[in-house]
Amino acid sequence: MSATEAVGYEVEGPLATVRLADAAGHNRLSDDLRTAMIGALREAAADPRVRVVVLEGLPEIFCAGGSVEQMLRPHERRIVPVWEFLRAVVDCPLPVVAAAQGHALGGGFLLALYCDVVVLSDRSRYAANFLAYGFTPVLGATHLLPAKLGAALGAEMLYTARSYRGRELADRGAGVTVTAHDKVCAEAQRTALRIAQAPRDALERLKAHLRAETLERAEAALAREIPDHEATIGSAEARRRIRTLHGERIGAARVRTDAAPVPSRVGGPR
Repeated sequence: MSATEAVGYEVEGPLATVRLADAAGHNRLSDDLRTAMIGALREAAADPRVRVVVLEGLPEIFCAGGSVEQMLRPHERRIVPVWEFLRAVVDCPLPVVAAAQGHALGGGFLLALYCDVVVLSDRSRYAANFLAYGFTPVLGATHLLPAKLGAALGAEMLYTARSYRGRELADRGAGVTVTAHDKVCAEAQRTALRIAQAPRDALERLKAHLRAETLERAEAALAREIPDHEATIGSAEARRRIRTLHGERIGAARVRTDAAPVPSRVGGPR
């Protein structure tokens, strides 16, 4: 899939909708998806009609994280481009509302959480499953999950590396909106329209304040994370787990969509 096909873009009123649409690749954090999403966010920011961006995925997958090949790349081709991908929603001068209707796994879950407002599905699964692959979290995850979801729940997600249904996160008091699966996009649009009642200049100024604090803390966490991440992802055990466990990711998530919540090792971390 080319970069131009990987992401949909449309403007209606004050809202721009950026839709991750790489169905064949399960919206993994690929180079094409990164290029297209960043381009769409820049297009929205340059359009004077737009006040808020809604970031959507596919109904059953918001973002599946990274591929085996991406996880086995050297640092410069693994961390650097994925960090650029994630921080694009923070760098956008307009508020970004995540409509994470489908599963969001590893780095795909971080992508949703780095948005300014997050809407999740009650039935989809969300995971920060770095440790399941034998390496420590990265990309600011050690700051982001406790900050967005609450300290106890965020730490638990990082330690257990299992997937959580949206309804479980809601029951645990996660600091995000969780709604019925088929209402996620509508809820995100309603929230975005409410935000868009403010003047664009005021929204940009507020985003600049919040962005500065988010980046300061996330980048500090990333700097602390990188040495341990590099030490662990280079181990023979991590390499074995990446190659053997990665195939369970999307299929397992889909099979369990209507099953009782159970620990899961699906999804790539970036």
